[in-house]
Amino acid sequence: MRHRLLFLFLVCGFQQVAVRATGKEVLPEPCDCRDWYGRCKASGDKWLDDDTWMYECSQKNQSAVTFTGCQASEFAGKVAIPPDQNMTINDFWYSCSVTEQRLKYEQEPRCTINGTDHHVGDEFREGIFQWLCLETGRWVTGCYFQNETKDWVLLKIGETGYNGLVKHVCDRYLDHPGRVQYYAEVRDDIPHKSPTNKGKNQNLPELVDNRLKEEPVKWLHENAQQFIASKDNFNARIRYLPASRRKKY
Repeated sequence: MRHRLLFLFLVCGFQQVAVRATGKEVLPEPCDCRDWYGRCKASGDKWLDDDTWMYECSQKNQSAVTFTGCQASEFAGKVAIPPDQNMTINDFWYSCSVTEQRLKYEQEPRCTINGTDHHVGDEFREGIFQWLCLETGRWVTGCYFQNETKDWVLLKIGETGYNGLVKHVCDRYLDHPGRVQYYAEVRDDIPHKSPTNKGKNQNLPELVDNRLKEEPVKWLHENAQQFIASKDNFNARIRYLPASRRKKY
């Protein structure tokens, strides 16, 4: 019994010396690499973390994992972007950058309205309203109305337009300045008559309700009162590397 214990002690002591000499961690099999979370991976494994970070275990014997790139979002069809490269897809740019401390995926901000993507700074029309695309959402900047020749005329917020007996207004609600409204009404500064036996006066406006259909975002700052934030959208993702997983690329 004493000889058996002595043999086990010598074997364990030899293993400890071997670990100190190689400087490598003793890992269970198969554990050729460790991922970002410290889990074991076998040589030949490929995987995707957080629907963005692409890795591969390409060697054996406790090798470092290989970062193979970033998977783009659904806007770009989830294509693979190699490390430290940029790509332009459907007129929008995407990038995947790597440093010793972190991984970073970026995509160009946009406003997606009814399936159409707009660049930051673009002004576009949706329904009766004009919008400005910002990095974090969209901003109402005006309203449209039709004049006598059926051409569309833009009114900035606070402006009033006239079409015969009809006054067109684009303005904020007095009791709810976070909401922009467009309305048309008969002018009260010009006398007119609508005989009851002559049919409908075609110079008068149709009853319409072209107010914003979304709940406004209440802000204290006056310049942001018409702002509607983008939902479920991101422009960048960052993964910081723990010291034990860092490697220069």
